Amino acid sequence: MPTIRAKILEYLLAHSEGADDDELAEALDLKRRQQANSRCRQLAEDGLLGRHSGKKIRNFVLDSIRALAIINSEQALPEKDMPWFWEGNVQNCVIEFLKSQGYSITRSANTITHETGKDVEASRHGQILWITVKGYPKGTPKTHPSTQAGHWFKQALFDVVAWRGESSIATVVMALPDFDRYRNLTKKVTWLEPIARFTYFWVREDGSVVTQLPQELT
Repeated sequence: MPTIRAKILEYLLAHSEGADDDELAEALDLKRRQQANSRCRQLAEDGLLGRHSGKKIRNFVLDSIRALAIINSEQALPEKDMPWFWEGNVQNCVIEFLKSQGYSITRSANTITHETGKDVEASRHGQILWITVKGYPKGTPKTHPSTQAGHWFKQALFDVVAWRGESSIATVVMALPDFDRYRNLTKKVTWLEPIARFTYFWVREDGSVVTQLPQELT
């Protein structure tokens, strides 16, 4: 389940007319109105919400990009039983790494709902990064993890090729958990790297990220 803060932001993004604290508490099935009030006041202090006075104070989202990033990250927080190589965890590690390098996150797809589009978009000094993120499969009774990983790698490769067609200047990245299976698959497409001009982020079990970005982008 997402956090109360994420629930409030998600509800307000879907209701451009805004909502007061009572409406939020009822819509989100919160036990006390004060839960909505305290979260909204904190979100307002953080610059995410505007609280406009009228008969009742109504809450409105001010920064939809930051709101979406919080929704995505905090929806993933309760997934404590998910392994480190789950796609959501890989994505979060990449985002934290990029922030540490001074990048601004302009988009973060919801991995729980399998939101389509670029998984992560980031920018710094005018340089744009488009990142496709994959986890590593657990496998199914009918499909071995290694076989499924091959399918996921092909999906990520298709993203790379399609996105290169959208832009000749964006830096396109494939972010993967650091497994031998994925490493071996990359060796089969080394010929494509200079043509499609893409690179890799390798996410390790300890949460660190190994990049192959050009020196001027690190």
